Amino acid sequence: MAHKLKNYSGAFNATLELEDLEHSLLACYGREVMLANHIHDRSALLPIALQYGMKAQTQVACDEWMGASPIYNYRNRQLMKMENNDVETVLKCLQLDIGAPHNFLAFHYELRSPEEGFFWTTTCGPYNHVRRMTNNDPDMEKQICHHMEDPTFDATVMAVNPRMRCRPVYRPPYGQIPKSGPCRWRVAIEKDVGLVEDNPTLAIVQQSKAAEFQFAPIRFDADGMTNYQGPLKRDLTLEDLSHNTLARQCKEFALDVHLLNRACYSSIAERWGASVIAPMAIEQWRSIAPLTVHRLRKTFNITDDDMSAILKILQLNPFLPKEYLAMRFELISASQGRVWLEDCAALHEPLERGLVSLLTHQPATPGFDAMVTAVNPLARVSQIDTNTTTPSIVAWDIHIDSANTPATGSELAGLVAGSDLMHLDNREHHYHYTAE
Repeated sequence: MAHKLKNYSGAFNATLELEDLEHSLLACYGREVMLANHIHDRSALLPIALQYGMKAQTQVACDEWMGASPIYNYRNRQLMKMENNDVETVLKCLQLDIGAPHNFLAFHYELRSPEEGFFWTTTCGPYNHVRRMTNNDPDMEKQICHHMEDPTFDATVMAVNPRMRCRPVYRPPYGQIPKSGPCRWRVAIEKDVGLVEDNPTLAIVQQSKAAEFQFAPIRFDADGMTNYQGPLKRDLTLEDLSHNTLARQCKEFALDVHLLNRACYSSIAERWGASVIAPMAIEQWRSIAPLTVHRLRKTFNITDDDMSAILKILQLNPFLPKEYLAMRFELISASQGRVWLEDCAALHEPLERGLVSLLTHQPATPGFDAMVTAVNPLARVSQIDTNTTTPSIVAWDIHIDSANTPATGSELAGLVAGSDLMHLDNREHHYHYTAE
């Protein structure tokens, strides 16, 4: 077996693949990509609440989840060969759901029968964040744990079986959180339940190139789980997957983040018009960049602020899904680099939606420049003539110049980061099965 990277503190590798990472580092990165979706939610939904109100925030959050979850749920089932439509399959899907990032949430599972099961949390990062931000406001707890979770949990389980439902056994609001954890939910197949229409956002996202994107085939390896056809594994961790299967799952996670981001901006466009997408996406990039760079530095031991460090961060950025977005990198010198897009599915999306759309529809302001300046505030990104950079479709040069005025960040960046996300340790899987 070729030497695997334990970190990325060494030389920049323009052809780096996720398979090149050591297995424990790859699993840690997978948890980072899962966490990136929560970072996306904080950074996208907070401005909506500030500009349009809490009711609008709830509506967009539900559209986001219900417009993307059935798509990536199906993709995960296909990848891991989970072919049944019973409760066990739902619980397996939840273990690999981008909306439940390992360590930030501690989910536990109990299967009673093919028709009934339970899941519960002993800690929930999003809920804890809301309590801290609102001083335990019960109305805000209801917003996240009732108004958002009721329709979205149902959408997740109904993606596996349209007659399945998810109902709370107990949940917030609380003055004092129970020792058993904040919530417990029952998942069951209800034979006499009526069918529910899909959220309209789902049809919009289903028409995207991202929804139907096919990754390159997985190179088979037998050093772990290559599928999840066996029984429910209560203590499943990303480390349990075979190396190449895990690498693909990480790519799927990044595409999941994009699908949720696309659903979010589809909901925004339907409510307030497509013209608001670019300004909101630019500001979202600015608000997520400092935290994302901090976490990637910590995960991969990237400590410098030169061009090599900038390109490494862009290579690993979970908001730029690999393969779907054929992004290439060249280190020209310690102060100059080049980034370009080759022909790929992202360039053929019919609708401008979300963070990635800035690269393909607004290349003069690609958004990822916020990541660049978060690594080095003296760096600048400029679009260049693609006639000189074939086979690129769109390309950018990055320069570090000491004469530049240091770039400033978003006023929302601190609220997005918070102490919880700044200090969360994803190097190992922290939480294991706990009986209630």
